[in-house]
Amino acid sequence: MVNWSLIRSNGGKVSSLEIRKSIVSFMTRHHPCSVVNSIEKKYNAYKIHLMNGLCLIFDTDGRFVKSIK
Repeated sequence: MVNWSLIRSNGGKVSSLEIRKSIVSFMTRHHPCSVVNSIEKKYNAYKIHLMNGLCLIFDTDGRFVKSIK
């Protein structure tokens, strides 16, 4: 399961409570055993970096956009 406490943002740190439930749901469904290395919140997207080298991109509404290896 994913356990996030802090997120890096352009303006500092953001609480994990601000992560969209749809992102958590996607991670639980499609990457249940993956370990999150870091999360970046940009002005129009969330970038979730996994320990396996995969980077998942979500829009600000929490919809999956793409993955980058």
